[in-house]
Amino acid sequence: MTDPAAGELQQVERALRTRYVGRRIHWFERVDSTNDVARTLAEGGAPEGTVVLAREQTAGRGRLGRPWVSPPGGIWMSVVLRPIAAPHEVPRLSLAVGVAASRAVERACGLSVGLRWPNDLVVARRKVGGILVEAGPDALWVVVGVGINANVPAAELPEGATSLLEVKGSPVDRAALLQALLGELEIVYEMFRGHDWATLLEWWRSRSTTLGRRVRVHVPSGVYEGVAEDVDEDGALVLRLPDGGCKRIVAGEVS
Repeated sequence: MTDPAAGELQQVERALRTRYVGRRIHWFERVDSTNDVARTLAEGGAPEGTVVLAREQTAGRGRLGRPWVSPPGGIWMSVVLRPIAAPHEVPRLSLAVGVAASRAVERACGLSVGLRWPNDLVVARRKVGGILVEAGPDALWVVVGVGINANVPAAELPEGATSLLEVKGSPVDRAALLQALLGELEIVYEMFRGHDWATLLEWWRSRSTTLGRRVRVHVPSGVYEGVAEDVDEDGALVLRLPDGGCKRIVAGEVS
């Protein structure tokens, strides 16, 4: 079956209302990783808002370098940003982009989307997408990777994942979803640059499927168990441990 990507991109370009996000799109039939391509473009001076989009990734990755299955039918995208921000502020951007992606799916597909710390998109208790933010030296540039299982059949998904196709029972309009995603990204990024972190954090909390639950958090040094109490100003998870103490976790995976 012919992939309709070219026609979808034309629809997006005609309808897009952003000022800079998505105004320059590099389309690839197949790449190892859109983030890797975007990093190269960023290092070469690509303007802010440059987008790398691929029909398929052969070596997509998620958190901690784990493989990300990226067959045709999904949205596999990376965006070059150039925030004026300190390196320690970059994790906030990951949460902000999660908010943007969840709002985009809700707007384009009419589905309620939860956010599992730090950056998983969850529908019907299963992962439907994720975010990977990678920064250059001193955060002079940042690459934001977004992967959404849009029209991916169940047989091509890893265990524990789902797709918008499976949840809705019919294909979603990828052009409408991509347009919504680019628009929402620009909105939250402008809020991030304007230091409106309090609002973004409240938006994230209102969509969280993690807070208030007893969870296991896998980190490179081991596993912590406790109740996820909050996400702090830097985007770290605040975990209440069984002994009553608190553990602040900057990076990890919740189960």
